[in-house]
Amino acid sequence: MPNRSPFRLWLMLSILLLGMAGVLLQLLRVSGGDEAQAAALRQGQYHLHVPLTQGTFYDRRMRPLNQTADRVLAAMAPTPDNIAAIISVRADSGDLTAQIQSGAPFVCALTGETAERDSLFILHGTADQPGALTAQHLLGYRQDGRGAAGLSAAYSDLLTSFDTAADLTFSVDATGAVLAGEETALRYTGNPGGGLVLTLDRDIQRITETALSALKPCPGAAVVLDCRTGDILASASTPVYNPDRLADSLDDPQSPFLNRALCAYNVGSVFKPVTAAAALEHGLTPQFMHTCTGSTSVYGQVFRCHNRQGHGLLDMEGALNASCNPYFIELSTLISAPDLHHTAELLGFGAEITLAPGIRSVSGLLPDADALKIAAEKANLSFGQGALLATPLQVCAMTACLANSGVYTTPRLVIGATDGSRMPEMTDPEQRYALHPETARTLCGMMQAVLKDESHANGCPSNTTAGGKTSTAQTGRFAEDGTERCHAWMTGFFPADSPGYAVTVFAEDGGSGNETAAPVFRRIIEEITRAERRQQGGGRKAS
Repeated sequence: MPNRSPFRLWLMLSILLLGMAGVLLQLLRVSGGDEAQAAALRQGQYHLHVPLTQGTFYDRRMRPLNQTADRVLAAMAPTPDNIAAIISVRADSGDLTAQIQSGAPFVCALTGETAERDSLFILHGTADQPGALTAQHLLGYRQDGRGAAGLSAAYSDLLTSFDTAADLTFSVDATGAVLAGEETALRYTGNPGGGLVLTLDRDIQRITETALSALKPCPGAAVVLDCRTGDILASASTPVYNPDRLADSLDDPQSPFLNRALCAYNVGSVFKPVTAAAALEHGLTPQFMHTCTGSTSVYGQVFRCHNRQGHGLLDMEGALNASCNPYFIELSTLISAPDLHHTAELLGFGAEITLAPGIRSVSGLLPDADALKIAAEKANLSFGQGALLATPLQVCAMTACLANSGVYTTPRLVIGATDGSRMPEMTDPEQRYALHPETARTLCGMMQAVLKDESHANGCPSNTTAGGKTSTAQTGRFAEDGTERCHAWMTGFFPADSPGYAVTVFAEDGGSGNETAAPVFRRIIEEITRAERRQQGGGRKAS
């Protein structure tokens, strides 16, 4: 037999391989379908991978915070009978021509049920509601199936392990058309209902978000803590971004992606209870008196009161009620710099709070004890100004400490993983004694006095009792008309006689705390109180 040249053998092999590649490309073209369906054609089989649910975030009562929209899907071959069966309940009003012409199986969202048949399968799942989620800044979002921000990113591996899907394998001919009469394999994967349980209370979170929306157009934040456990029952930031339209928020000057509850800002008078606490802890009494004349001088530097005529003779409760800066400056002269700094540290200032991997409330800025040896620096700190910066979460944790008899509890957000059927076991909160109980009780009484007069205290609730403190914090930034931009704050607790909740509201460049933050504070308290009474009236235990 004559020998064939190596060149001819190589040429024939190349032609054969090219021909096979052409056939494969044609088959892939015919059966391409929608990439989101993850279909693949190989060896006479067509595979559909249909995501059904994602890992779920639950609140403290095992109620879902995401994945709250039910979905009905049809996985089907595009036969005339199948098209007729789904045409009246099809969610997508688009043209079916491309799917029909391809002959390949596809997935279609439905608005309701229809009967199954040999090559038509009805699948059920869940999805996030369109638009911003409850607690959007905390929950974050996914991209390309992986967590990209917030808790979705922090617990991406855990959450994706609970994702569920249906895998269908159709028998097809060489053109990708489903073979009639052949059995289709259907397999479900994943753990439906599994996810992460948070300390949030869904009702309180929604109340807080609704109340905070009144700040518009001011950006801001609000936090609600359980005074006894440190559990974050609500944490809201505004404006909020839409995870379905991320590009719309990229150039927004109000920075919707920013979680302002965890960012540090100028604090102002909501720090005054800290100065009062330091004084009481180190031997001074609530009867310390000072006559406010409208200003005071510290080594030649003049500090003015917001009441230029002066408040007259004040004790500690009266000074907190009047928010008199000169009083607290004079009080601070009787407290050593290390003692004032240490008290602020014990109450959480200057320390970051880690809530989850990669999610933390920043440390802010607490001037160190050496800096406070400069009289003007200590004077500024005494009424919450100067270099001091703190987050709404830090301020709320300080307030919760006062309301919990001086026990500081580190705020927490995550309870643990669940398979969807059981509540994970809660660990003991991280706590320490920050103040003597009598000091905390005295300060709470002073804060209750601030909210006794509804005529001038816009944070005074109508259906319960509370204690609180407002702040109009100077920022050192000025508007075009020359007026200084100020942040508005209010922080407090309720009910007054047995505090269960601490609430802090912050309005960026919001001006007066009493005018801007206090009405939001009041609405949160009133709505939580109404919700609790409805639950108790219905025989259920309030959270």
